[in-house]
Amino acid sequence: MTKVFYAILANSLTALVTNTFVWFAATFWIYLKTESVLAMSVMAGIYLITVSISGFFLGALVDRYRKKTVMMLSSLCSLLLYLLAYGILVFSDPTVFTDLASPRLWGFVFLVLIGAIAGNLRSIALSTLVTLLVPENKRDQANGLVGTSDGISFLVASTFSGLVIGFLGVNWMLGIAIALTLLAMIHLGTLAIPEQKIIQNP
Repeated sequence: MTKVFYAILANSLTALVTNTFVWFAATFWIYLKTESVLAMSVMAGIYLITVSISGFFLGALVDRYRKKTVMMLSSLCSLLLYLLAYGILVFSDPTVFTDLASPRLWGFVFLVLIGAIAGNLRSIALSTLVTLLVPENKRDQANGLVGTSDGISFLVASTFSGLVIGFLGVNWMLGIAIALTLLAMIHLGTLAIPEQKIIQNP
């Protein structure tokens, strides 16, 4: 396997952990603010439905455009949406996040949800890059690493999201997510992906 593949795998793992971390942390925080299991259930349902529906659209983007462009777009969308969500936090009265009927509460949820879902572009593009960057006889190992990165992201995100919300708060959570997303974008910009033509999902 090439050094470029390992670099992109590490880059995508960082982005995947960040996006999963944001969604888990937001869910914990909304529950603590509203003390409502209903709110958590609604968020879980919205997340699953959005992931299912968005898969067709995201897959079409990955098939149509170069993979580095798609991955950069994924991070850019996440970054902008997290910045907007941070703006809602900063310029809102904290009490609005305790009210299930508050538009700002659900506006915040919507922004972090779409920001996290945008990260799925990377996962789809990464599986396609295995075909481009990895010799055929090592693609099974590469696909195994891609699957492992998904598992690691859930393990790390579920642990640290609770710790960050518990000890630092939601502002720090978004600040960390914004910093890591920006770092992943800068690192991705330094990588050269030798895609002479647009590679579609196998």
